Amino acid sequence: MNKFIIKQTKLVDNYINLPIELNWDLEGIDDAIDQYETQAIEKVIGKGYDFEVNRFPHDKHESSEKTEINYEFYFYSGGSLTDSNSWKNSYLGEGFTTQDVFYYTDKFTKSYFKLDFYDTVDNKRQKNYFTVIIPTQQGEFMSINMARTPVLIRKPKYKLDYIGDKEGFFLYWLKSLDFIPLNTFYMTAKFYNASTGQFTRLMNKPQSVLTGTAPNSSVTQFDYTEFFYYRVVFDYINLTYRVYETSNNERVGTTVPIKWYEYINPPQP
Repeated sequence: MNKFIIKQTKLVDNYINLPIELNWDLEGIDDAIDQYETQAIEKVIGKGYDFEVNRFPHDKHESSEKTEINYEFYFYSGGSLTDSNSWKNSYLGEGFTTQDVFYYTDKFTKSYFKLDFYDTVDNKRQKNYFTVIIPTQQGEFMSINMARTPVLIRKPKYKLDYIGDKEGFFLYWLKSLDFIPLNTFYMTAKFYNASTGQFTRLMNKPQSVLTGTAPNSSVTQFDYTEFFYYRVVFDYINLTYRVYETSNNERVGTTVPIKWYEYINPPQP
């Protein structure tokens, strides 16, 4: 250690230079360590992405401020596949009894509609990105006699909105499109029947419309990409979604409901 002796010789201000070493080599070393850690983690596990999701409601109707989305499901009740009246908007055509629906038995309440959302209509390379479940406990009512007594039971006709029946009204998708740049999906529908434990595939039109529409078209032979999908588009400006026909650009789900019809497999030879 150096010793410094300071003597006052005059009654005037003096300036003293002290040889004290100042070294700034370690300045900012904490920031450098943080930066190195970030670079090392990205090198090992890759860059992180934002997987937070937004809640997208159905967009307003063009002619009003209504936001409801309308679904109707039709089950094959028997008869000719060339007759559109063979499909009914009722659970009774799917094998449920009036008592099953009225008393909410397990085989009815555990049944549901399953909407799957794909990136393409090509089933050889499509990916299912998310799924929406619509329960049978929702929906409008229909009047029917049970043991000669008029009762109200649920029917597969849905008006989903912010209030009331709202399960299935909101769709949830990524807040950022940096990782998966998709805002258009193709929706298919199935019905799970808890009494049989099986899924039933649904079409966007009854098979009766397919009769004679093309030389190689029939109620069992047709273009699957056209009759099994609806197109769903997310609007990232208004944070809403809309549903369209796949065969044209007509919007559905508003005053024109989204309709699904039970698909009947061709009979085995």
